[in-house]
Amino acid sequence: MAYLGTKELEIILPNCIDKYDKSKIDNVAYELALGDQVYLTDSKNRKKEILDDKNSQVVIKPGQFALLLTDEVVTIPKNILAFISIKFSQKIKGLINVSGFHVDPGFSGKIIFSVYNAGPTNITLDKGSPYFMIWFSELTSESTPYAGKHKGQNSISAGNVNDLNGELLSPSTLLKRIKENEKKLSAISVIATILITLGSGLSIKALSDTSKFNEGYNIGVKEQSIKKNIDSIFSKPNVDSIISKKIDVILKEKNNEKK
Repeated sequence: MAYLGTKELEIILPNCIDKYDKSKIDNVAYELALGDQVYLTDSKNRKKEILDDKNSQVVIKPGQFALLLTDEVVTIPKNILAFISIKFSQKIKGLINVSGFHVDPGFSGKIIFSVYNAGPTNITLDKGSPYFMIWFSELTSESTPYAGKHKGQNSISAGNVNDLNGELLSPSTLLKRIKENEKKLSAISVIATILITLGSGLSIKALSDTSKFNEGYNIGVKEQSIKKNIDSIFSKPNVDSIISKKIDVILKEKNNEKK
């Protein structure tokens, strides 16, 4: 398998490109232009756009996908395999081809490029300007002609649009969500700090109250013990009373001896 050079391209391309222009041969590749239909994933009405004289530009924002239709109808011979890409002038801006990189033998129709803006700025494309490249490689034998659903396509279909519908989690969208979450987390952090501070204050007060209660309880116990001791002391017979009673006993014994 070998890629066709300029001379070979000049021979076969008039039968392969419906709007063939010799000046668009760039070394071993041919330049394809942007057609009149595009679809952007940030489209408000979720429909493809038609580019005309009044609206001849498309703007692909950072983090957005787009479907771009070529202006030319391309017909690939059964013994040729074609390869497609985006020109470097757009690649350097961050525009990436994510649709595939080859065109099957036997395919005929306009080519739809699915692209993604991975760059930091908007990428603006003009209708009719050459942004795509196609190379042709000769096979050692003819292949079974392509008979898939894209054969004969000349527009961006509703099915193509539906394939890209849904929420797009692009880097810019994710960054926006992260910033929103950071704000929410910051508010939660402030509330948590306030609650922790209040909780700490209440805990300290509770500990202080408990300490005071224990201190008062211990003092009360001590005072109660002292009171009992005092009561015990005063409740015992007076020493003088004991002595007096003892003397009375002795006197009684003496009187009994005299008798």
